[in-house]
Amino acid sequence: MDVASRVALLLASGIMVLAAPTVGAQTTSTPADVDADAVQDIVVTAQRVSQNLQKVPLAVSVVDGEQLASRKLNDLAQLTVAVPSFQTSGDNAFAIRGVGSLLFQANIDSSVGVAVDEVSLGVPLFMSNGILDDIARVEVLQGPQGLLFGRNASAGLLNVVSNRPRLDRVEGAASVQMDWRDKVPGNALGFVTRGTINLPLTPTLALRVNALYSDQGPIADRVVGQPAKSDDDQRRLAGRAKLLFEPTDRASLYVIGDYSKERGIGGIFDRTFRSAGPNGFIAPALATVDRIFPNPKNLRYGADADMFRSVDTYGVSANAAVNLGEKLTLTNISAWRSYDLSLAVDTDGTSVDLLNINRNVSHYDQYSNELRIALAPGGVIDGQAGLYGFYSVLDQDSVLQGSAGTGIANYIGRDVVFRQTLRSLAAFGQLQFHLSPKLQIIAGARITDDRIHIDTRQNRFAYVVTLGPRTPPASQTYSNTNLSWKFGAQLDPTEDITAYATYSRGYKGPSFNQAFAVAGQNLVIGPETVGDIELGVKTALFDRRLRLNVAAFREDFQDFQVSALNIATGINAIGNAGSVRSQGIEVTINARPLRGLTLNAGATFLDSRFRSFVGSQCYLGQPNCLANGTFDAKGIRTPASARFTGTGQLRYDFPESRRITPFVEANYTHRSSVNFSSNGSPLTLLGAFDSIGASIGLRTQHNLELSIFCKNCNNDVTPTVLGYDSVDAVLRRVPTIVQGWGYNSVRTIGFTAAYRF
Repeated sequence: MDVASRVALLLASGIMVLAAPTVGAQTTSTPADVDADAVQDIVVTAQRVSQNLQKVPLAVSVVDGEQLASRKLNDLAQLTVAVPSFQTSGDNAFAIRGVGSLLFQANIDSSVGVAVDEVSLGVPLFMSNGILDDIARVEVLQGPQGLLFGRNASAGLLNVVSNRPRLDRVEGAASVQMDWRDKVPGNALGFVTRGTINLPLTPTLALRVNALYSDQGPIADRVVGQPAKSDDDQRRLAGRAKLLFEPTDRASLYVIGDYSKERGIGGIFDRTFRSAGPNGFIAPALATVDRIFPNPKNLRYGADADMFRSVDTYGVSANAAVNLGEKLTLTNISAWRSYDLSLAVDTDGTSVDLLNINRNVSHYDQYSNELRIALAPGGVIDGQAGLYGFYSVLDQDSVLQGSAGTGIANYIGRDVVFRQTLRSLAAFGQLQFHLSPKLQIIAGARITDDRIHIDTRQNRFAYVVTLGPRTPPASQTYSNTNLSWKFGAQLDPTEDITAYATYSRGYKGPSFNQAFAVAGQNLVIGPETVGDIELGVKTALFDRRLRLNVAAFREDFQDFQVSALNIATGINAIGNAGSVRSQGIEVTINARPLRGLTLNAGATFLDSRFRSFVGSQCYLGQPNCLANGTFDAKGIRTPASARFTGTGQLRYDFPESRRITPFVEANYTHRSSVNFSSNGSPLTLLGAFDSIGASIGLRTQHNLELSIFCKNCNNDVTPTVLGYDSVDAVLRRVPTIVQGWGYNSVRTIGFTAAYRF
């Protein structure tokens, strides 16, 4: 079934299901009945103030805590099955509308930002582990969002909002999830346990504590080799304590402290071979030694060197707010966040020492402060203005080496140790001018001053074959000042219809390549900018039983930051592509066609391509490659961008019977084919993906909920990323392809039990 047929079937089914009960409702229902059956309003903070989603002039997809629990989504990467415009290539490298960093480098800002309880995460790559616990909602903001949210967010933002402490009641929750994954060979088991307690300590002080522990088996099986240290399961322990103090109705202090630790490579470095080119190192090692046969559903690999991953993340934030009058609120948010990382991977994926050692030891600290004054709605003008400061330090020591089958332990390799600091200062503001009760003008601007510095040293050790040049210690500093802005208009012709048009200029700051690909290289990666025009309509129809939102957009990125493997030197170098254009249409549907029945659906039609990328690295065997190994990638789709993605969820809560409320839920996700290479290599093209999910369960009057569920029930075994194997590509110029796996990649069947009080 083609894309047009899928969309037509979805829309026709929704209209047919909706129409019959709506006709009767218009003639027989009382206003109370209409309100009970209507789609509930969603309150979001997409503009840093609480607003009805339908009155926010930008495209926002919301996944609330109930949907996270219903669909068993336990980390941000799994949101891809619920939000059509959101993609990931694994390793918490995110993209929105086909644009994202998709880089496994912690010193590069993500094009898709992550903010948790109003604190921007400087390195979402490692700092977003274990945060989906006791969550009110995740708001996926499409398009540039750096104006109001602190740090760079040139492509979009994941705004994660947790549940605040409550002063008026004692409440809590506990749950356990058991799951079994259908993989070949063997089966993987896992569990997730959660607990939350809310305690009012005094009439003005409340404490809320939540904790999570999960243990998930890996997707890929190590079937040969005995590493000295191997930690295959993904184990996650996370805790958060939140203290809310409201001494008066005009002042509050909200303090959050959190800690998480994650161990194991499961779901992160689950990697196997999809294909192995002839005349390379990998094919004979797999065939004659490991007896592993590369194919698109291969879930077996070998390793004879260390395989582990250890990440500790922690931080504290303090949000102080005071009302200066009926309209003005002054807020200050101070935060410190940090992580410690230690990992090792047997890069060659075999039990032969080809490229055995890939180690990374890092420490990161960030400090931020935001001072903001907000003018509440209700007058001719409302909005906010503020100052923002951010400082971070990243220390990293990494080594990649192996024998390349020679028996010499450090025959081939590279190493780099560096410290990178970033200082960013900004002033921002956005105002809404209400020209009439139905028309408002939106205007905002942000001026950002970034200064980055790096001290780096490369290839300190002796190798027979050195990947990249030997260089003495190097130091570079780079500064940049940017003005980003937004202008638009919002029209509310009726209470149930909102239309808007906006133009935004977004920004993502500069960085450095941590390693030299060639001698004498300028390490600076220039800033990335974007111009975004968006037209949207948000509607509530059929007595508010249907919420239909549509947005059309065009984004033009300049100096887009993108990574490619330099095959000649074996270094993944990041550079600035000339320009990228992402354009398309997004549709979101929420409906209550029958009492107890809820429909949530969304679709993204996307065309995201390089408009100019002179100097893009060629793939092996590329016919139009220049003598220097590069070409102009103009016209090639951006990595991991699908032409069409659609999601749908149906949930029906049966009428209560004998103090029990049964429910059933089903969901479906379709994504068309994607290519994970910026050069359009046919070997990194992944076909369409379809996933069906379902759950069935019951709720009792005593707040106990039991359910069984299935994710990816059809077992569409699909990797999260494809890429060239660096051993064969660099040493033999042979195209061998590696595939990575995540927890949406195979069928999962499980059971949950939850209790609330």
